[in-house]
Order: sequence, then C-alpha cells, then structure tokens
Amino acid sequence: MDKKNIFRRNLVARRRELGLTQEQLAQRMNVSPQAVSKWENSSYPDAELLPLLAKSLNTSLDALFGIKASGESVDLLQLIHDTVQSTAPEKRPELLMQMFYTAVCAYRPNFQKAAKLKDDYEQETFAGVKTDNEIMLSRLNRDLRYFMYMEDPPEGVNSYFTNTKNMARLLKTLADEDAIRIISYLGSGRRNKMHSPAVISKRLQIPDEKVQYVIDRLDRFGLVWRVGVDLEEGETIMYGYTHSQALPMLLVLAESICNYFSSWDPSYDVHTHGVFKNETGSVTGDLPQVSWWKEDEV
Repeated sequence: MDKKNIFRRNLVARRRELGLTQEQLAQRMNVSPQAVSKWENSSYPDAELLPLLAKSLNTSLDALFGIKASGESVDLLQLIHDTVQSTAPEKRPELLMQMFYTAVCAYRPNFQKAAKLKDDYEQETFAGVKTDNEIMLSRLNRDLRYFMYMEDPPEGVNSYFTNTKNMARLLKTLADEDAIRIISYLGSGRRNKMHSPAVISKRLQIPDEKVQYVIDRLDRFGLVWRVGVDLEEGETIMYGYTHSQALPMLLVLAESICNYFSSWDPSYDVHTHGVFKNETGSVTGDLPQVSWWKEDEV
C-alpha cells in the first residue's frame, strides 16, 4: 500500500474512532468539509495544515503516515487529557466507562489485554476491586452506569467522619419517601429554577407543612438556596436546588445496595482489613475451622 493510501486510511479511521463527521473535523480546522473529503479520497492537505490536522485528531503525523516510532516514552496523563478533550461530548461517557472498566479488569493478573464492556447484561452486574489501598465499584448495565473509586487512607475512612450527627440527620431525611420525591422533583428542574413550597405541595400532593419541613432540612445541608421575592400579596421565600453531584450518586448507590450486589464482572478481592480501620477488642488471629469428618462418622 502506497503512502497516500496509508495516510487516507489512517485519517478516516482516526476520525471515525473519535466519532467525528467530516463537517466536525472541518470546523475544528476552519476549513470546508469538501477539503476534508478530498484529503480522505484524493489529495494531501497543504503542508502548513498537517500539524493542525494531527492536533485536531489527537494523534501524531507519524501515526497518520503509518510510521512507527520506537523507544518513545508515553506521557499517560497527557494522553488521557488529550483523548478526553478531543472526544465529542456525547461520546465521552462511553469512553470514560470503557476506561474505568479496563482499569478494574487490569487488577486481575490473568487479564493480559485491555477488557471491553459487553453490550448488554442479563441482570444487574457490577465490577469491583477491594485491596488494602483502594476500593472500586462500577455498575455496568447501560440503563445507568457509574464508577466510584476511593483511596483507602492509612487511618481509615472513619477518620474523615467529623460530624456524625449531621450524617445521621441526612440519612434520617432520606429515610422519608416524601423527601425522596421532593428531591427528585427539585433535581428534574432547570438550573437556577426557583420553586415555591406551595407549588411543590400541589404538584406532589404532599401537605404544605411536610414540604416546608423537608425543604428546611435540605436548606440546612446546603442542598437548596433561598431568595426573597417581593410579590403583590407580600414577600415570600423561593428555593433553588443546588444540583449537588453527591446526592444523586448517594441515592443511586442506595438503590444498588438494596438490590444486593449479586453479579460481578469481574470482582478482585485481596483486602486484609476493612476501610474503616477502627477495630476494637482482642484480635484472636485466624477464625477456628471446623474439623474434618471422622473416618467412621455418619
């Protein structure tokens, strides 16, 4: 295959790999879509455009021309940065979930190649890692996928718990089904949309007093913000939802826990201590084992 055909093949393959149309690549380079079409079918770009083309495709000229470099070190962090930044926004969730899943699978010694997510799972399925250094959890089903990574600090995660009373208050609030409905309603609104407790009460068929009680608790947690509004009938308070990243994640994790983590793909577990690290009392070592059958025992 001659160099021109290698260049065209690699150009088309890289553009499609990034999920870009010819028009989108043309926009990145400030050229016409017809120019990109010509590069892929009959001609080279002008020499001064080649560096910009490589940058727009997050690759190198050597890669476009099929030249393999040897002995070059790879800056993995820069590669991740460039790959995410050059990926179309609607394609990033798939890219990130593939990256996270590959990272989980890499902990298994028998996984020698980069693992790829399946298209579908028959039941709710997770990937997970537990070591003495970190824990990871990823839900793999396409109806709602997520990934969580947490470093296991030497003192344990419990050393981070500085206000357990507030944690109990939050969990008590979330234990109320009406509170979950109110949070879901607030979270479905547009950014900076303000809400009246009276309207929330009417829409959700929850008593006014209950709505105000939940809103006040959310206000104390910093999950809603308030403004005063001067109306003809008098001044009133309106509430906006902060769209906290942590709260929907907490609720989704709660749902997953309730469904029980039964199916794994894969699970790698080599931990010796839990992440809380506040063990008290005497440590007796290994648990006693049941003795084996006696020869004449029935």
